[in-house]
Amino acid sequence: MHSLLPALALSLVAFLSGCAAGVTRVAPGNPNTAIKVPAESAQRAVVHLGGSATAMTSADWEAFRGEWRDAMTAEAASAGITLVWRDGEARADGEAGTVVAIAVQDYRYVSTGARFGLGIMTGNAFVDARVRYLDARSGTVFGEDKVNTSSSAWQGVFSAMTSKQLAAIAKEIIADIRGK
Repeated sequence: MHSLLPALALSLVAFLSGCAAGVTRVAPGNPNTAIKVPAESAQRAVVHLGGSATAMTSADWEAFRGEWRDAMTAEAASAGITLVWRDGEARADGEAGTVVAIAVQDYRYVSTGARFGLGIMTGNAFVDARVRYLDARSGTVFGEDKVNTSSSAWQGVFSAMTSKQLAAIAKEIIADIRGK
């Protein structure tokens, strides 16, 4: 029995952690164009989250927004970046920083509870969004990316649910701001 405990513990950790979410990125126009945020704009991020009418009128939009806010807040804090969350149209505010304008084209929200409770029956989670980076002082565009994530319900409870996908996107966004 004691020899089974380490194996059971490892299985439980794997079960609860799930698969990592991958992010596919495509820079519009020129896929070789990197996001270039100057150092003076890399200490503060002003995030605006919006999207298509379909995305924003979805029944789970507020839960999705909350997951995205949590992911961005955690990633910014770990990088030492001040994060400001703003509603409305993305625009310069006259202060040093980077405006991150996220436009969600489409998504399918799958919560952690639904994934663990229903496995493959929850379907595939995905996010399709466009992210623009602007100078918070002037509004000058630093760059833009189209980001996509997806999961496969066939991975069952190990499939990346929305929270993991948004955490992966947030990590990419903060890395872009930091220049890494």
